[in-house]
Amino acid sequence: MELTNLLLLGAPRSGTTLLATMISRHSEIVVLNEDRGWAMKHVLGKSVVGNKLCMPNQIEMKKRPICHCRFLKTMGLAMEYQSSRFGIEDYLNLPNLRVIGLIRSGPEVVSSITKRSEKPFRVAAYRWCRAIEILHELRNRIPQSLLVVSFESLVVDPKENMQRVAAFLNVDYQDRMLEGPQYNPWYREEGMNLAKVNRSATDIYSLAERFPDACRQYEELLRQCRASVGPSFNRGEVR
Repeated sequence: MELTNLLLLGAPRSGTTLLATMISRHSEIVVLNEDRGWAMKHVLGKSVVGNKLCMPNQIEMKKRPICHCRFLKTMGLAMEYQSSRFGIEDYLNLPNLRVIGLIRSGPEVVSSITKRSEKPFRVAAYRWCRAIEILHELRNRIPQSLLVVSFESLVVDPKENMQRVAAFLNVDYQDRMLEGPQYNPWYREEGMNLAKVNRSATDIYSLAERFPDACRQYEELLRQCRASVGPSFNRGEVR
C-alpha cells in the first residue's frame, strides 16, 4: 500500500488538536503533534502518517531563517516567526500528500486566543486571518489534495465528518475515531462538547468590517464545507 503523507493545518485555538486526536484513533493513521522537523518520515507500519501544525505561528507557506524572523519580530517588523523548520511549500513536495484544513468562526478563534492564550487582539486577529488566507490559497493551488473541515460541523456531526476524512485519506472509516475527545491531551472530554458551538451570537470584534477579505475567504471555504456535508452542517454553522 502506498504511504499517504498528511499535513493537518488550522489557526491556533481552532480545534486542530481535537481533530488530530480523532484522526489518530484510526488504526492505520498516526498524526504527530506539532513536530518541527521530519519525524513523520521515521514512522513505520502505518498507511497514513502526518503532522499537525498551526498557522502562522508554527508554519507558513515559505520558511524564513529563524534568526531573521526573530529579529524582525523583535523590531516590530514581523508578526510571527515560525517554529517549524520547514514551510508548507516543503510539505507540498512530499509524495502522495493530503492536506486537511480546519476552519472555525473568526470571533470564536480570536476570543479564545486573546483570553486563553493571553495574546493581544492584533496578534489573535492576524493569526486567524492569515490561516484563512493560506487555506484559501491552497484551495486554489491543490483543490484535489485539500479537504476543508468546519470545527462547528465537526462538533455537531462528528461521524459524518470522520467518514469524509477517512474517504479523503483512502482508508476505511472506523467508529473508534469518534473516541477522540476522550484522548485529547489538553481538553479531555467524554464526547463532543456542543457548548463550544454558537457561543458568539454576534461579531463583537467587527472582523467583517476590519478584515473583509479574510472574512470573504472564510465564507467561501465554509460554502465548500456545506457542499460536501449533509443537512446537519447548518446546525453547526456560525456566522
